[in-house]
Amino acid sequence: MNRLIKTLLLLFVVAGFSMTACKKDSDSKSNEEKLTGASCWKQSKVEAQDPFTGSWVEDTIDDCDKDDCITFNEDKTLDFDEGAVKCDPSDPQTATGTWSLSADGTTLTLNDPNSGSFTGTVTELTDSKLVLEIDVLGFKSRITFTN
Repeated sequence: MNRLIKTLLLLFVVAGFSMTACKKDSDSKSNEEKLTGASCWKQSKVEAQDPFTGSWVEDTIDDCDKDDCITFNEDKTLDFDEGAVKCDPSDPQTATGTWSLSADGTTLTLNDPNSGSFTGTVTELTDSKLVLEIDVLGFKSRITFTN
């Protein structure tokens, strides 16, 4: 989870320099069921909002981040796995934290006892796609996770 938080913070710093179009699937599952129904969420797209034009620009995802896996469990715990390729060999392979979703399903918070918490706005959530918009120090990013 430390790696996830560090990666997200780095992405937001990069956001000022570099920036998803989404579609919605309709189904009857709750947002929590959509999150917990997937065995593994992986980053598939990262975008940063250009602070001057407001447009979104796609950024690259390092190979060591592409295989990272996040699992949302029904008991509100969160499992993070570094995957086969680690960015920092000294990072633990796995970490556990907690997660919460606001009642209206628009705010997702991830908590890690070692790294603190991270909150994003859910702009899209289907069985196979999660899009979070994050604002860090005035820089906006969108991260798309797929499973």
